[in-house]
Amino acid sequence: MKEKMYDFATLWLTASVLFFIIEYVTNMLQVVTLGGLVAGSFIEGLFMFLGLKLMHVIVSKEFKAAAWREALALRSDALKAWLVMAAFSMEGAITVCRMLPGYELNFTAVHGVFLLLVYPAAVMFLEKAYFKAYMNEGVNK
Repeated sequence: MKEKMYDFATLWLTASVLFFIIEYVTNMLQVVTLGGLVAGSFIEGLFMFLGLKLMHVIVSKEFKAAAWREALALRSDALKAWLVMAAFSMEGAITVCRMLPGYELNFTAVHGVFLLLVYPAAVMFLEKAYFKAYMNEGVNK
């Protein structure tokens, strides 16, 4: 149980920090305070983690067990995974704008590419890399 909680916290924090950095550097979301930026990033990270969990329910066992390159070769599963993650990424950004006062989404083409392509792919890649390292560590024990 402790390992599952650690997995949850690590993936949530990593996705949140990635979103925080991009949000801080660009003007994708108008934010009033730094605390609001941190809160919004943690909400977005939670959405991405929930998207990963749903993705694992939808895709095949081969996709889950495969490394990143082999997973991309399974085109239908890769497309399903990307669609789920892109939907959760966009919905997370919209929910943050609805929930937190002072948030406003500045949606341009560059921000759309980030929210719908880059961010979901990065979170899936990090999850695969973490899972691979975690499994290798378990084998070495």
